[in-house]
Amino acid sequence: MNGYERRTELKKNKIRTAALELFCAYGTDKTSIGEIAEKAGVAPASIYNYFGSKEGLMKDTVMNLLESGWKARKELWETDLPFPELMKRAVSMSDDFIDNINLEALRALLDTDPEVKKLADDFYQHRYPDIVGKFIEKGRREGYIRRELSIEAATLYLRMYQNVIQQPDMLLNRNKDLLKELCDLMLYGLAGQSISEGS
Repeated sequence: MNGYERRTELKKNKIRTAALELFCAYGTDKTSIGEIAEKAGVAPASIYNYFGSKEGLMKDTVMNLLESGWKARKELWETDLPFPELMKRAVSMSDDFIDNINLEALRALLDTDPEVKKLADDFYQHRYPDIVGKFIEKGRREGYIRRELSIEAATLYLRMYQNVIQQPDMLLNRNKDLLKELCDLMLYGLAGQSISEGS
């Protein structure tokens, strides 16, 4: 990437960041290209040149958000960190994301455009399972996830946990102690160890 391409990408990222903040705060309908341009410190023409329209910018912004989240998690899963530390970092990464983004508004944003929602659904159906699989395999290797547990069951389990921590009351209260307890539950279960048959 040469200097011009780097400057262009930086400018586009400023526009995406400004758009996401305004879309989440006020919704797409009540956010104008002019307001996004002013917040990003660019000319409105730049937004049209890069993204074509407000709808194009919205789609690009959502996909960029998903892409950057996937990349960060993939890089995390590929580190040599012990599994419990990996878990803490993953939860912390989710906390940072939640602290900076209005998830309820983001969900509403996804629901306003069927094409954007389809893109997001496809992303989670095809790319999310890849990083979850890496996570589960690491947990198996280190003895934190039972080897006889199927990938499908472990994936559903992780998704249940993810759904819980993203509920509106959890996001509103941001109870760190409760989140830690849930993290421990996810790692060790209610019994804290495997329960053998007939015990």
